Amino acid sequence: MTIPFKAVAVDMDGTFLNDQRSYDHDLFAQVLNKLEKHNIQFIVASGRPFARLKNDFSEFIDRVDFVTANGSRLIVEGKEVAVEGLTKKQTIDLVNFVHHTYGSMATMAYGRETAYIGTEAPAKDKEFLQYFAKESVEISDWEELPDDTFIELTFHHDSKIAGEIEKKFNEQYGNIVTTFASNPVAIDAVKHGINKATGLKKLLAYFGLTGEDLIAFGDSGNDIPMLDFAKYSYAMENGMAIAKEHAKYLAPSNNDNGVLRVLNEYLDKN
Repeated sequence: MTIPFKAVAVDMDGTFLNDQRSYDHDLFAQVLNKLEKHNIQFIVASGRPFARLKNDFSEFIDRVDFVTANGSRLIVEGKEVAVEGLTKKQTIDLVNFVHHTYGSMATMAYGRETAYIGTEAPAKDKEFLQYFAKESVEISDWEELPDDTFIELTFHHDSKIAGEIEKKFNEQYGNIVTTFASNPVAIDAVKHGINKATGLKKLLAYFGLTGEDLIAFGDSGNDIPMLDFAKYSYAMENGMAIAKEHAKYLAPSNNDNGVLRVLNEYLDKN
């Protein structure tokens, strides 16, 4: 039987990672070896920035490619090949709009190399966001952000208002941002029109592939474009209902090595 895909894309939190934010390195090494024998690309498609991801995959960094920050920054063989983001002014406008409309909340803005978090955020919320950033700097005044391309913002808030933020902000400022419910208490915002599917489309083109060649795994709202894009799409058993509605198949829980178990089923048939 021929393996029906030539590339794998996996979300991280709630999908590839278990609830302890880790994964079985030995099992992954075994699966990655099998994938490489069949010339199948392994791609991490995450809301996390590369600073965090290169730590997560430190022992596999030369064997994995990355669609980071929900499609905003693409990394191939450890090098940036494409980046899309918000300007400093757009970033400040968005932070001010969200805080004025919904109240002050822990907020992080990701530059290409460094993330910035407001000093006013509660310590527990800072810890939550700083984990994902890996490298971060506290900032007391958002006007003092450096000139940079900001690939993503994360607001630590009930993610049910993600779509509302996008609609209201874009009505006032023009089509600037796209937002995702990346976690029940996290809202990610990126440049308008950017998502995991747009990033994957660009990255796959480097390998002469398309969504018809892709198997993808996800669990939440920011995975929906990717699940719609991939010919073979899996939502995790533990995933949000909305993700399951957009997936063709269901994978075992993230706590049961669901991604690796499904991949092994395909690989072991060959």
